[in-house]
Amino acid sequence: MNSRQRKTDVHTGASTFAQKLHELRDRKGMSLSELSGAANVSKSHLGNLEQGIRSPSPEIAEAIDNALEARGDLIALAVPRPRTQLSRERVRPAQLPAALRGFVARNDLLEQADAGLAAHEGVIAFDGTAGVGKTAFTISWAHRIAHEFPDGVLFTDLRGYSPDPLEDPCVVLGRFLRALGASPADIPNDLDGRAALYRTLLDGTRTLIVLDNAADADQIRPLLPGAPGSLVLVTSRNRLSGAVVRDGAVRITLHPMAETEAHDLLRGLLGSRVDADPQAARLIAERAGWLPLALRIAGERASLLPTVPLRKFADELTRHQPLDVLAADETSAIRTVLSWSHNALPQDMATTFQLLGLHPGGHIRIEAAAALIDCSPRQAQGHLSALAAVHLVEQTATDHFVMHDLVRAYALEQARELNPAQHNIAALTRLIDLYLSTGEAAIRMLWPSRPRRPLGLDRRRMTTLTFHQPADAVRWLESELQLLANLVRCGARWSITSVAYLPVTINEMLFHRRAWSWWIPALRDALTMARLGGHRDAEAWLLETLGDAGIDESDVAGSLAHYHQALRIRTELGDLSGVAACHVGLGRAHLHLGELDTAVEHHETARTASAQAHDPWQFAVATAHIASAIAAQGDNAKARSLLLDVQATFDEAGDLMSSGCTSTLLAGLAEACGERDLALQHYDSALHTFSTVCDVWSQAHVHSRIGDLHASRGDQRAAHRAWSASAELLSGNTEPTATVLRQQMISSLEEDQECTPRWPTSPTSQAPSTQTTRPSNELHATTAEPSTNDPSRSCSPGTPPTSAP
Repeated sequence: MNSRQRKTDVHTGASTFAQKLHELRDRKGMSLSELSGAANVSKSHLGNLEQGIRSPSPEIAEAIDNALEARGDLIALAVPRPRTQLSRERVRPAQLPAALRGFVARNDLLEQADAGLAAHEGVIAFDGTAGVGKTAFTISWAHRIAHEFPDGVLFTDLRGYSPDPLEDPCVVLGRFLRALGASPADIPNDLDGRAALYRTLLDGTRTLIVLDNAADADQIRPLLPGAPGSLVLVTSRNRLSGAVVRDGAVRITLHPMAETEAHDLLRGLLGSRVDADPQAARLIAERAGWLPLALRIAGERASLLPTVPLRKFADELTRHQPLDVLAADETSAIRTVLSWSHNALPQDMATTFQLLGLHPGGHIRIEAAAALIDCSPRQAQGHLSALAAVHLVEQTATDHFVMHDLVRAYALEQARELNPAQHNIAALTRLIDLYLSTGEAAIRMLWPSRPRRPLGLDRRRMTTLTFHQPADAVRWLESELQLLANLVRCGARWSITSVAYLPVTINEMLFHRRAWSWWIPALRDALTMARLGGHRDAEAWLLETLGDAGIDESDVAGSLAHYHQALRIRTELGDLSGVAACHVGLGRAHLHLGELDTAVEHHETARTASAQAHDPWQFAVATAHIASAIAAQGDNAKARSLLLDVQATFDEAGDLMSSGCTSTLLAGLAEACGERDLALQHYDSALHTFSTVCDVWSQAHVHSRIGDLHASRGDQRAAHRAWSASAELLSGNTEPTATVLRQQMISSLEEDQECTPRWPTSPTSQAPSTQTTRPSNELHATTAEPSTNDPSRSCSPGTPPTSAP
């Protein structure tokens, strides 16, 4: 049994739930598919339960127990052992990171902290400017007082001021609850439920909780204990006035170091060199703004050259004055130290540092650095490691590095000041080419039946990431989706017109994921670049994609205008596949307007153009859309026949993403016709397909639809299971569309717990207005008012067909 199984199995002596489930199913001679139908639990979830990867909820255990006639054996195995005071005492988290090497005690601050400890009401907040030493002091002091909290120490970085997304309190609570001994099955899915369990487990304990780098009081509030005894230490650049007023936090503001403290810090880094020339040390500290971060950067850089007199370092630091109006604050002090450190780098390292400033932000892959520097990945890794040694970048994973936002801003300034513009443009163009090539490979892996013309990139010196299976491509696209949008905007600022093809290359994923809050500004910038560069084919693609986004954002009139502009370009270029794409888009727009006959006409035109272009993928997509319009007219039998033909086409081509989306369309049609069992079969097929490619977003969407279906038939337990699965899959996903769907799932669970009917159970009824933003694939059988739900929302058989660049 692997480590993950050991963590999640529900153990009760000689047998586990997973073992008993396998034994009973084998004894009954039931396949997973047969058990799935009998217990109304998805086949994939049953497989996870039987392998010990997941733990069952009481409702699921009861359903499986009944299906296998286990007479309560499985139910008993799924009941967690009572939490006793003894078991709680055995779970003592010790999550505090090691104290910073060479930390200098700050006596005035220690006195304030000790006074705060004596007078606190549960929270002490340390605030101050960037680089002033909040985290270093708080961790050091937490080590000093940890013995007063015998029930353990919890720690998390909330990333309030970081290039990475804010940490979700719900995700933090999940980690804390597991650290406190709660089993995964006991942890609620919603924020309020987790916060309540967290307060319950901390009640009567003395636990120290350290919340580093908080954004504001709202972020920390769910993480506060509910009873006295425990203590929360918070660090933030924010003054956290809300926590002071509402939660009684003791506020301690950190200021730059005193002269003696700065001297001690430099002595700890440089030893006797500081005592030999205290005036030089004082000058370094003064130019560093007396900030611990800047002092440490300066000291560690000087320590790498032990034979160079400290006075020379001080003179160099003095000559490099602040560059702008921020000269009086801590930003300029850090910039001054960085300039000194940058100028001391070997020329090749200095060039690498400057070029990394062109990166759009977030994690820096080794391959991305190689593209910017124009070298091999192995050489790039050496450069990055050298920069990490002097704290100009930080390594976060085997192949990922990050550059602090202030450091990156300085690096970009140096790139602009020291490099010819064409040198910077060439480097950024190589980075764009890398992502064009890798994006092309990812999309080709996921949508293999869609024809593409080559991008025409010079691959002789290019490193492209390799994807061995669709799941790798999905993970890469999900992890890079925001970075790619930022790269488009970055390329546009440098007037690199080839960046227009980046959203074109990954167009299928954009249509599939609908992350428009990230991408609409980037699409507009890309459209400007396409027009600037005369890239007419890319211009048409981008107009069509903006049309797709407009439909999702309820700007149908704007979408019609974009599609008509794109159609004129496609017609001029003689691009029949592109013409088909435009007519599909126009058909979707008219369907949203309730103009069904016009929608059908456009989709028929799209099919004709696709056939003339000898493009079966485009033809299949156009057919799926015409099925939507025909279903809205009331001809469900014909719509189903067309969709089955579409799925056969995709299955034959091995196009899993398109096939899975078609399954959701068939499920929506069956659901609208009142054939709920058939709908569940199609949804289960979609789940299997999306699980195969590790498409978490689509799995969550399908679970949400399954939950709605069960709720409409009055099966609240099954609905609860499906909504819970959807919410859990999206836990920690900060992309806005995913966040909205997860919150809707949590709202559905709350309504379910309150036994509030969500909407009428008629097959043709609509969800209430609070649910209209939920992605939907429903095909409506009514012929009265047409549906405002597009069958291609969120899970479509692909983006409206268009031609390749």
